Amino acid sequence: MAVSAEAFVRVTHPQHGVLPPARFLGGASDEDLNELAAQAIARTVKTSAAFFRAGVSMKFSININAETLAKLPVAILVEKHRPPDDQWPGLVFDITETQVLTKTALLKSRIAGLHQAGVSLAIDNFGRGNSSFGIFKELSFSELKIDRSFVQGCAGNQADANVCKSMIEWAHNFGSKASAVGIETSEDVRKLVELGCDSGQGYLFAKPMTEQELMDMVMAARSASKD
Repeated sequence: MAVSAEAFVRVTHPQHGVLPPARFLGGASDEDLNELAAQAIARTVKTSAAFFRAGVSMKFSININAETLAKLPVAILVEKHRPPDDQWPGLVFDITETQVLTKTALLKSRIAGLHQAGVSLAIDNFGRGNSSFGIFKELSFSELKIDRSFVQGCAGNQADANVCKSMIEWAHNFGSKASAVGIETSEDVRKLVELGCDSGQGYLFAKPMTEQELMDMVMAARSASKD
């Protein structure tokens, strides 16, 4: 069952087709990047609101960095486009573990306003840096995303499975959810479920798709569950 979706920025080029960020962000100025971030936030909230109005209560997440939180009126952007209904599931900002470690004070100064606007924070790429319990004490995170380097193949690698288990328990100890990133095999899914992981994302479940394709997939799954 789909419970959330992650929004990615893509550009459709007339000759080269759909391009990932690595192909079109090179040389972009800070001003351009901030404008792109503002558009991405607004578009994601609008999409979430459209799904909510269609009866699909699904959380959408978007990658964002601490500098963007400092330079843009992010909470205002979200408030402008979000549904007024208190049942709206909200938005999740994925912030890399490295950013969390180096920008703790900045994030701490913004977190109350974000929560009020319906935005929660998730630690992305967890396991690449050198986190400590102090981070969880200072900041409130709804989710911890286990880096794919530990997830992929964890069913057949006891060391990776042990790391995943520790991260899952760590998240649960602080009242957060644990999510595995980059899942590609059913064997890894079974192992992660056995370890207590709350959710996961990866090509095993779905590849990147348009908003309409996502809506069609969710509605088809909902219809099938009623048969």
